[in-house]
Amino acid sequence: MTLSQTTSFTDQEHALEHLESLIEEGYDSDEMKEFIEEHGHKDFLLYYEDYCHAVIEFDQQTVDSFLECFDLMDVEHLGDAYMGHHGSGAEFAESFVSDCGYVHNDLPYWIKIDWEETWENLSYDYSESNGYIWNNNW
Repeated sequence: MTLSQTTSFTDQEHALEHLESLIEEGYDSDEMKEFIEEHGHKDFLLYYEDYCHAVIEFDQQTVDSFLECFDLMDVEHLGDAYMGHHGSGAEFAESFVSDCGYVHNDLPYWIKIDWEETWENLSYDYSESNGYIWNNNW
């Protein structure tokens, strides 16, 4: 048996023990098994509880969108990174710039701002997935 096989077997043993203890705490065994199938035993041991807390605090769709931009090991930072749900990056850019006080609602109708270009500039510090905006610098 190689070292990686031993480590894998040990992770499986620890994951099973952890799964059993979480079942006693009221966690859903089917959800945990699905998580293990998708992410593996090691990630179950390391991140499952943070993942569950994020799903409870936000919702499954929000967490899934976060994981499209970031790694599972980052899920504990979801709350710090979450900037809201917007129709597009451009919509977020307009809201963000207005909230910062750089643009006022009383601009004349003939002034047009390129919010797509503004989003492109902001996208170095922010990510978007399914309308969810994430700050890359938590």
